[in-house]
Amino acid sequence: MRPTFGSSCRPRGFTLVELLVVIAIIATLVGLLLPAVQSAREAGRRNTCMNNLKQLGMAAQQYDSQKQVLPGWRNRHPNSAIAPSTGIGISWPIALLPNLEKSDVYRSWETALATNGGIPASNDPFISFLTCPSSPPDSDADPVISYAANIGSTVVTALAANGTQWKCDGVLLDGIGGGASSYGASRSNVDSISNADGATNTLLFAEKCGALIAATPRYNAIPPVIPATAGLAPGTNLVSSAASNVVPGFGLFALLSASAPKTINTSASYPNAGGTTAGWESTPSSKHPGGVLATFCDGHVQLVNDSLGPRVYAQLLTSDSKWDATNGYYTNSTNVKGTLAGSSSDTNPYKLSEGDY
Repeated sequence: MRPTFGSSCRPRGFTLVELLVVIAIIATLVGLLLPAVQSAREAGRRNTCMNNLKQLGMAAQQYDSQKQVLPGWRNRHPNSAIAPSTGIGISWPIALLPNLEKSDVYRSWETALATNGGIPASNDPFISFLTCPSSPPDSDADPVISYAANIGSTVVTALAANGTQWKCDGVLLDGIGGGASSYGASRSNVDSISNADGATNTLLFAEKCGALIAATPRYNAIPPVIPATAGLAPGTNLVSSAASNVVPGFGLFALLSASAPKTINTSASYPNAGGTTAGWESTPSSKHPGGVLATFCDGHVQLVNDSLGPRVYAQLLTSDSKWDATNGYYTNSTNVKGTLAGSSSDTNPYKLSEGDY
């Protein structure tokens, strides 16, 4: 006798409704997972960027320990045969290369000739730790840099007073001057900053990259001479991709003529500060959400809020904010003291707190 089995024992497939339910569950899980993956990737990129800035901070401190002075945003050329009067100098990244284990690149600058604009005959390499992974360059064949230094307002004293950059205005100053006898160099060091506003409250390096930067500066650029007492002007001096006239720096830059340098106005919100700064060209920028990563003069790296007020930004830029209680104003550079002091209704002098940035 042959046993018989009911039809319920035959293999049964999924119904259309069941398939739709499974697909919906998978889509929901993927939707929940993707932001977490993106967040993890951004966290990794941010950590890499923080390590890059940490390296730069350590290199600057080593330079300071060796020479008892920080590099300038503009420095003497490594080839001693190239005189400052030629207007050919190097920016701070080249000066720090020996402390970044890139002595081979630095040595090529020591043999560079003035007839070649002070630039080595062979091309400088791409250096990965000088770029932010969240804002990668278009090509890894160019010597680009995603980081900038605190160079203040770049305003210099009256030419009759030797035309030096104000020492308390910024950190990496003009280490050459104009090259003529009426100009002189300005330098700062970590000890003087620590004994003034404090190394923990003074910016040293920060990101300067992202969508707002039209052309990423090169670390091997030949920085320009400060043309007059008003300081550097925005434009090609700050964001040009050319091999010269580029400054990888941030600060408060003058817009007016040498005869009328203007005090920064606090009537408008950061970063334009009343239109007297160079706007986004003056300030740090990045693609990290919430702010920019920055190195302070004591070497620590942190995310600085992108909603800073102008007075907070000016305080972080200046290394020695001296308040004259008798006259009621800051005694440092005229280009930053207006921002520091604020209006007559503000509480002066302004004191930074950790919550400000």
